[in-house]
Formats: sequence, structure tokens, C-alpha cells
Amino acid sequence: MTVIAAESLDAVAAELGAGPLDPALTRRTIVLRGAEVDTLVGSEFTLDSGDGPVRFRATRAANPCRWMDVVLAPGAFRALRRRGGIRCTPLTDGVLRRGPVTFTVDRAAETA
Repeated sequence: MTVIAAESLDAVAAELGAGPLDPALTRRTIVLRGAEVDTLVGSEFTLDSGDGPVRFRATRAANPCRWMDVVLAPGAFRALRRRGGIRCTPLTDGVLRRGPVTFTVDRAAETA
């Protein structure tokens, strides 16, 4: 499962002079706004969209591929480096729905 920050896509669009970028084209599973996603590697976090919390462990960066230059905008591959999102392992089962979520980072899990 992968997660990307909407702000990363906004910044790339601004840098490249492109219109709004479609997050679905990044092939990331979840798009969050207001979370510093790329800093979460090694952390555990929880998302709750109203049906109960779903817990994840951020395992590594989700590096972009050159295909981003084709589907998003020329130059997107390089522009997304170090802000292409994260790969995660689900730790619990649950349901996530489109719309607002509660996002919580477990800082205790980072030091364990």
C-alpha cells in the first residue's frame, strides 16, 4: 500500500507550470492533505475515516518512476524525488472511505 501527500503534487504542479495533477495517476493508494508523509518512514500511524482506526507501518520511500513524466507532466519524475510518498504495511484490518480522516502518528513506536 502507498501513501502520498497532496501538497507534494501541488508543489510539483507549481514547479513545472502544470495544471492540477490527478493524484490517481501517481498510482498511490491513499492521498493525504496536511500530513508530512515523506517523513514517516519507520513510523506507525493510524487513519480513521469513521469506520474505526486502521493502523499502518511506513516501511520505505515510494520512489517515482519515469512514467510520471508521461502521465503527470514532463519533469514530474525528477520533481517527485524525495516526495513521492511512502510504502506501508497494514497492521490491522479495517475500512477507509474517501473524505476526511483522522490521522495520528504513534511516536512511541518510532523509538521501540
